[in-house]
Amino acid sequence: MKYFIFLIISVWFVVGCEDLLEMEPKNSLTYGNSMTEKELEASVRGAQAIIRTYLLMHYNNGSNYVNGAYSDESDYGVSLRRNLDPQVIPAGDWGQHYNVISIANRTIYLAEHSDLTRDRKDFYAGQGHFLKAFMYYDLLKEWGECVLIKDEVEPKPIAKSTWTEVADYAILTAQQAVDMLPDFANVKDSKGQAARYKSTPCKGAANALLAHLCAWKAGGKYFARENQRDYDERELWLRAEKACSWVIDSSAYELAASPEEVCTEVLVGDSKESIFETVYKDQWVEMGGMWEMLKFNPAKDYENWPINNLATSSDYEYNTFKIKTSTVREMFPGEDSRKEAYFYKFEEMAHPDSVAVTGGFAYPYKWRYGYYKEDGWGKWWSNINQNKIWWRLADIILLRAECRARLGGEYIAGAIEDLNTIRRRANARLYSSSEYDGDLRYAIFKEREKELLMEGYRYYDVIRNGYVRTELEEGFRKASDQDFMEGCFFNAIGSGAFNKNTLMRQNSYWLRYM
Repeated sequence: MKYFIFLIISVWFVVGCEDLLEMEPKNSLTYGNSMTEKELEASVRGAQAIIRTYLLMHYNNGSNYVNGAYSDESDYGVSLRRNLDPQVIPAGDWGQHYNVISIANRTIYLAEHSDLTRDRKDFYAGQGHFLKAFMYYDLLKEWGECVLIKDEVEPKPIAKSTWTEVADYAILTAQQAVDMLPDFANVKDSKGQAARYKSTPCKGAANALLAHLCAWKAGGKYFARENQRDYDERELWLRAEKACSWVIDSSAYELAASPEEVCTEVLVGDSKESIFETVYKDQWVEMGGMWEMLKFNPAKDYENWPINNLATSSDYEYNTFKIKTSTVREMFPGEDSRKEAYFYKFEEMAHPDSVAVTGGFAYPYKWRYGYYKEDGWGKWWSNINQNKIWWRLADIILLRAECRARLGGEYIAGAIEDLNTIRRRANARLYSSSEYDGDLRYAIFKEREKELLMEGYRYYDVIRNGYVRTELEEGFRKASDQDFMEGCFFNAIGSGAFNKNTLMRQNSYWLRYM
């Protein structure tokens, strides 16, 4: 029996996916000729609201990060998926992505045709370009090939575009966001007030997005269609390195002083290390209902006790992923302070006297602050009361290190310095050429694995680096090059995308098992 994992469809969709792919083309007659600044601002916020609730569904059902999440044990259903077992066919509805893209296109058009000053037109159009590129980046990571809607939706069936075509367009529109958006310090709302949260797109966020998009296309040549591999990946690595450098050199961002501050400040939200985030902290009440308990990042897959006041130190059944204390000790040798920051009282829990309770597992404690509810039965843990941090400076520093390692030559010294910047903060051993048989790029990959542990990056890092047959589980290791090209890394396409669209075709790899 085949099981399909589908995203829950939000009841307040602007339009359904099947309708969106058939809607009338947007032009001056359908859009209208003018829009106030407050209306443009509301349009952008509407798109951000869809992203915020989409996360709560996507991370619960559809996100591919689970395939590469670092763990020693995982629950049965997830283990099947992580092993490419066809009993579990990962699927999802991408309708929410296209709702955001539709709103972004509308915002771009109306901003350009508004009566605002040039800089305010650019500000709203830039946000539209950012949101559109952001959605295509996620589509590329989760589905690979997808429908490419640029400025208008044609009133006819639309076929998928190839992975490289979508990547090219996403890079183009991300660059437009970089060119149009101001630095975060200069972001102002319609009332002239400074941005309160880093959920507002700015030049730094756009550069981070551009860097990841360029790296994704550069590293993904091996699973692109064979007739579309003639692009220059070195040029893409250079472009990604430049975008990373802009973020790193900007005065808007700064590394936290220690891994402990990463846990207590950066992952909470609105820190100097954060580049782009989605706001949840202290806003759960306004979301209400079922949203309050759904996960919006990998934290709930790893964490239970002590943040969950209903659990005990011997409870493991609610943890999707478990990591052994021996693994943690090997991952963070010596005085690496991430060991104690990322895991609750690590040395105490790793002591032989604690094994009877812990079962030999560590207690992840990277996210510290819970949202608790109270009813007639008492107080209970509902969610993580922190923001979703999409990119933080440590990620961008290590991404630049990867870019530089791939570029080689004169860039190698800079790659090592970037790697050591993150290690110094953690009081970890500095890089030695004897590590991993002198493979600097693999050392950087392993450092991202350590620094960004449990944050949802690893699966995409594995694919981008081509480490599938050494770093993922057995099913991926046995997959053929043809399987890679046919889409084994990605989700199957949800049934809604086929409604009234005769040109839609299923992911070739998963079609074998349907």
